[in-house]
Amino acid sequence: MKWEQIKNWPWKRIVLGTAVLSSIAASTSFGTYAYFTSQVDDTAAFAAGKLEIRLGETKARFEAEDQTPFMPGVRFEKSLTIENDSDVPVKYALLAEKADGDEIVYDQLMVEIRREAEDTLLYLGRVKSLTQANIVIPELPQGGQDELRFTVYLPESTGNEVQQKSTEVNFGFLATQQENTEYFAQRGPVMTFTPEDLSGSQLIETMKMANKIAGEDGASAKRMTFILGAGTYDLSGMDLPEQITWQAAPGQEGKVIIEAGDLEVSDSAFEGIRFEGAGTGLLVGSNVSFSRCTFIGFNEAIKTAKDGHEDGDTSTYTGLTVKDSRFEGAEQAIVLDQTIKAAMIVNNRFVGANHAVVIDNDQETQVQIVDNDFVKVNKFAVMSDGVRVGDGIDGFKEIETEKDGKRKLALHLHKADIFLENNSYE
Repeated sequence: MKWEQIKNWPWKRIVLGTAVLSSIAASTSFGTYAYFTSQVDDTAAFAAGKLEIRLGETKARFEAEDQTPFMPGVRFEKSLTIENDSDVPVKYALLAEKADGDEIVYDQLMVEIRREAEDTLLYLGRVKSLTQANIVIPELPQGGQDELRFTVYLPESTGNEVQQKSTEVNFGFLATQQENTEYFAQRGPVMTFTPEDLSGSQLIETMKMANKIAGEDGASAKRMTFILGAGTYDLSGMDLPEQITWQAAPGQEGKVIIEAGDLEVSDSAFEGIRFEGAGTGLLVGSNVSFSRCTFIGFNEAIKTAKDGHEDGDTSTYTGLTVKDSRFEGAEQAIVLDQTIKAAMIVNNRFVGANHAVVIDNDQETQVQIVDNDFVKVNKFAVMSDGVRVGDGIDGFKEIETEKDGKRKLALHLHKADIFLENNSYE
């Protein structure tokens, strides 16, 4: 949800005064925003009630108890109370906007936000990325209140260029009825990154932050989201943490490039990412998904990982989803040569590949291939040890069914089960 999208909504702003951070002044104007929604069936009408959240105080100051100067690494904390004075339960999002001051400070300013009741991390990243991160508190009951703890700081790696500079930041809150499913994604902790955060000396600091969160009690059970700004990220050879969703920032889909070579991933999701490289791109284990991604230049874009077994042994995985994505120029776009159950390849487009999907039918693989565009595949849409789908052989064509009119083909090839439906071949 972009700040610009809500400027014209009905809202109220509560000015809380100036919060001095030594050399950085953060003028915190915390707002309450209201968006009225409702539900109606065929015969009933509705009346909108009151939707209002407010702060439990009139001033917010970020400052160290001993008046420590605001230097890189020094943290300033403030706890704020959010109260729901509405007629209904609400969910609300966190926002931030630069009000005034020096861009060079605002661009580097970091904030950690926690829900104090359970000490739950909500956000850790740059202040400027908070709004686009779409951080949502999914439930605040009528008459209830939340205690949020904000910790603001400059990274230890901040250089001398910010000396004698200052910035002012407006933080805000945007609320809607809890039943309003059309607004706000709901997810676990969020971290935001730029290419600089995942390279050079910054990489060490970034990984320390990620490992700190992953090591917190209960954090391993929650999926985190890494939101990536536009640019190129070289992740080749990295040991990626699990339970992470790697997501392009809103509006940056296709502009976030990950250079990948033999990059092993498991228990991970990727959304709106552009993968580039040569040879084998991503080696996938269990519970991996790709959505709205682009793969360019690989011999094998996605391949099941061998998981360290000696020759002759195989790995067994569960859960691979590839959907709404595009593959360009791969020799073999998706290679399933290890046992994998519950694999879904849905609504993708393959351009210039010799083979779109290659399956080793000596493995007990189960895969559904639905609504894909194979028109520009050079040779075969699906290849499995000599069995070819998409080259015009009558025995291996999708056949229209009388029941629903959809074209389907079910194949049991040695140990592999392959189901195809409504794909385009010409």
